[in-house]
Amino acid sequence: MKEVGSIIEHTQIILKIIIRHIKQVIEITILALFLAVLIINSRNTKSLKDIVIPVQNIKMSNRMPEHYEVLDTIDVSEMQEEIRNEIFYGELEQVAILVQAEAGNQDELGKRYVADVVLNRLDDPDFPDTVEDVLKQDKQFACILDGNYNKAEWTVTEDCFDIALEEYESRKDHTIIYFRTDRYSDSGHPAFKHGDHYFSTK
Repeated sequence: MKEVGSIIEHTQIILKIIIRHIKQVIEITILALFLAVLIINSRNTKSLKDIVIPVQNIKMSNRMPEHYEVLDTIDVSEMQEEIRNEIFYGELEQVAILVQAEAGNQDELGKRYVADVVLNRLDDPDFPDTVEDVLKQDKQFACILDGNYNKAEWTVTEDCFDIALEEYESRKDHTIIYFRTDRYSDSGHPAFKHGDHYFSTK
């Protein structure tokens, strides 16, 4: 019975992940189509006169003082906010997957420390400023080299997402930059060992 329960629980987790990925693909597709329409419209617009109408003879209060009133204005701030959210949640997912791949068998604190290493690198001028570029740095994370990161995309758990989000908001450690499983990194200065990982500062 325990094995059946475990299979059902594992299946539910996988289904949640698949549904989350499908939702993200749909959201990104909608955003891409929206941006494509904007680009096409902007290319087809010959001049500002094509999207405005004269209002000299319109006598209404609270009108624009200029001679023309722009029609079909786009709320750029909302679009920018949506793009920022897409980027944030995309990076959040990448951190969660890394936590699963590198520390899926560690306790909660061990997972938090692994997330902190990525986030601390984002804050450090000597490292890239996006999660994707941090993860793709040459020979920095074992799970990228051995393919476990790709496997973790299908096994990442909800607690890894929760931990990644919580560490974004309030980090356990702002100093650790490196970690290894067998010994301290050749780079940086040894800081402490927790679980299977040896963490180092810059």
